[in-house]
Amino acid sequence: MAEKKRTAADGAALVALVVVALAVGVSLAAFTDVAVPLRWGLTVVSGIVAAAIAYAVVSRRARSRR
Repeated sequence: MAEKKRTAADGAALVALVVVALAVGVSLAAFTDVAVPLRWGLTVVSGIVAAAIAYAVVSRRARSRR
């Protein structure tokens, strides 16, 4: 079986996902009256967008350094 190699972009995307999702979730819960399902949806979408942006930026920088 082929072993999957993790890159710096994978790590950056994971960190961005966790940090942004946590920050958005806590902020929406503490400062707004948004319904729980909508709050979860906004949290998931914002985390995925942040992870995608972090992955793209870090992988582009890694490719430009080669």
